[in-house]
Amino acid sequence: MKLRPLFLCLLACLPLARGNPNQREWKLANGETRQAEMTDYDEDRKVVTLRFKDDTVIHLDQDALSALDRAWLLEWIEAGEELEAKLTQFGGSLTRHTATGKFTTGYSVYQPPLAENAPDSTRPMLILFHPNGIGHREIYRYVEAAKATGMTLVSCEIFRNTGDNPEREAELLERFTEMLPQIEAAVPHDPKRMFMGGCSGGSWRAFHYSAQISRPWAGIYSNCGWLGGDKYYDLPYPKMRVAMVNGINDPAGMWLEPDTARLQKADCKVSVHAFEGGHQVPPPSVQEKAFRWLLSDE
Repeated sequence: MKLRPLFLCLLACLPLARGNPNQREWKLANGETRQAEMTDYDEDRKVVTLRFKDDTVIHLDQDALSALDRAWLLEWIEAGEELEAKLTQFGGSLTRHTATGKFTTGYSVYQPPLAENAPDSTRPMLILFHPNGIGHREIYRYVEAAKATGMTLVSCEIFRNTGDNPEREAELLERFTEMLPQIEAAVPHDPKRMFMGGCSGGSWRAFHYSAQISRPWAGIYSNCGWLGGDKYYDLPYPKMRVAMVNGINDPAGMWLEPDTARLQKADCKVSVHAFEGGHQVPPPSVQEKAFRWLLSDE
């Protein structure tokens, strides 16, 4: 038990690094090596935008990076093209929207063929958050499972990991509280089958919002997620279905049993799904099983 605070600290940092596919170690032109997140890459101008942990942003010509970093950029571009090709393969529609008000927040919506052909009021909807806050790129990772199950996807920009910073989290909660009614009005869905989730810090956020924002939440898709430790066990989590999807080599799996026990105290129904891997998005086949369980009545 004495070691638990240390593990808590490590797990708090884990989603920032391993749950974010754009976070890596970069070698800068001056030889300095730093951890940073790539937030944008202008392929025409060949300019990379990097954001550091302190929110400092710099723009670099790709030629100022090491050969390994330039090779990684090429891989990043090709991976994005492969993700976008899934939309052509699986069909459906992908649109971009903007929530306005005090905040301006972008989000992307994927309507699979099964949803497009169903009455508006019967469509299940999953709102996704991501560690890197890059919702439009990340939504493609879930298209195949959504197509198979008829799940409408809403993927949010901006909502990235903050390191549990209270001020920034308070602002993000206010932002989501403002944009949620706009999503509900713009995206056809069944209000009784409205889910949230995401990978790593994305599911951490979904759990918290389910307790902080009163809605008839149907459930949470938690991929390598956790509630955030003991200090979040007092939140008023609603009765809902929770799909815990964990890589068998993910250190965050240490929280699976205590978090499940806490959710069951809230009368949540929890199902655990495992896959070969670590702290990462699972294969579409595993996502599909989790989605089907969330949508079932068993």
